[in-house]
Amino acid sequence: MHDHNDDVDPELLIQFKQLWNEADELWDRERDNPSFHGYVSSDYMMAYEWLLKLRDRVCTIVEWGSGLGIVAIMASRLGYEAYGIESESELVDYSRDFAKSFGPDAQFAVGSFIPDAFQLDMAAGEEIVRTDVDAPAAYDDFDMELRDFDLIYAYPWPDERAMFESIVRQFGQDGAMMLSFDVREGMDLIVFNER
Repeated sequence: MHDHNDDVDPELLIQFKQLWNEADELWDRERDNPSFHGYVSSDYMMAYEWLLKLRDRVCTIVEWGSGLGIVAIMASRLGYEAYGIESESELVDYSRDFAKSFGPDAQFAVGSFIPDAFQLDMAAGEEIVRTDVDAPAAYDDFDMELRDFDLIYAYPWPDERAMFESIVRQFGQDGAMMLSFDVREGMDLIVFNER
């Protein structure tokens, strides 16, 4: 496998760091805004490093609960076809503004990342704690379905990890990957093998 890490323009990382700083400053200003109530930023540097590692294996990525869209924007600049889904319309507006400056090919939609046909299996330990399940699925806004994505990037609430994995198992493509962040565990990559 060719390693693209050597191909990364150092100027791009400088731009990404500016994006991260602007996102952090926005959070500092808006943290009391109700739209930011469920917002938690990821570890952007760790996400960036993983996006570099996966470039040879992945073409399309969707960021679930994309917040300010930072991961989707970075992915688009690194050559991925990148999308973000977020239930808070104000955060999607901020994502689109950031994308204009830092990654105009990233696309964002307001809605849920949970396919409408998903059935929660409480017996399997699947729980919904804070994820918005009332909004309709947003995939139609991209004229896509979950199975059209090679990689799902997610930052699940700890008790919701089983549900996130179940969604990908039920609706993702064979061989789909989920890269998830946990503040205690760091990044975790799961490959959903052929059924």
